[in-house]
Amino acid sequence: MKNFVFIGGDKRRQYAAQYVADRGHGVTFADDSPEFEAVVAKADYIVLPLPVSRDSVWVNSPLSLAPVTLSRVVRAALKGQTVFAGMPDAEFSEALKCKGVLLYDYYENEALTILNSISTAEGVIFEITGNTDKNIHGSKIAVIGYGKAGSAIARRLAALGAEVTVAARSESARAQAVSDMCKATELYTLAEKAKEFDIVINTVPTRVLEEDFIKNLNKACLIIEVASAPYGVDFEAAEKHGIRVLRVPGLPGRISPQSAGEAIAKTILGAVEI
Repeated sequence: MKNFVFIGGDKRRQYAAQYVADRGHGVTFADDSPEFEAVVAKADYIVLPLPVSRDSVWVNSPLSLAPVTLSRVVRAALKGQTVFAGMPDAEFSEALKCKGVLLYDYYENEALTILNSISTAEGVIFEITGNTDKNIHGSKIAVIGYGKAGSAIARRLAALGAEVTVAARSESARAQAVSDMCKATELYTLAEKAKEFDIVINTVPTRVLEEDFIKNLNKACLIIEVASAPYGVDFEAAEKHGIRVLRVPGLPGRISPQSAGEAIAKTILGAVEI
């Protein structure tokens, strides 16, 4: 039996922790404990959320009454322990390394990112049906980016009868989108097609939807921002031109926390081979 301590996280953590406990391991939660350092010291493995932080200061802890800073985690971690975290930044990673603590970014596990993209795609469908007055079938939808999330979203929307246009920088990504029964275009030509779209879904975490595109959208168009900070949408331009934007980070944690949490737990247990 190994001891796992969970710090921070959304609804996914309760399912991840239960999955680990059901396989005979010890599980504790440290962030709401007045003896944080002592609880962490007893663990073999420290489990942090996905993403580990949204501001590079605090552990992402929407359910915690007493969130902790990343620096406190570093101080509490001991040489020989392993920290599992989703998308840690370079400063946090280096600080743990300097203490002799092993860091494993479980979001780099390809199987997990594929499973996560399924939850994200289903979440996008949920958001569309709850925030528009039209069927997905027959809607004209642009999907920006064709990585794991973008491709999972586009394929499912196309299967529901949407006319999906994928905008991607990579020629091979555009070719794959066409193979998946979508239209495809280069990013720089997107502004010319803006008036066509009922919905625009961004999955790229760098600014790709600028004012020259946003100002050409029809006023009823809905933008769904799936990407994390620093985001891909010029929010000020959208507000200026009266275009509604939904920011929906962390869809797996909100829409399907059990599936997403268990996928994280499987990845962690697979990494330590226990």
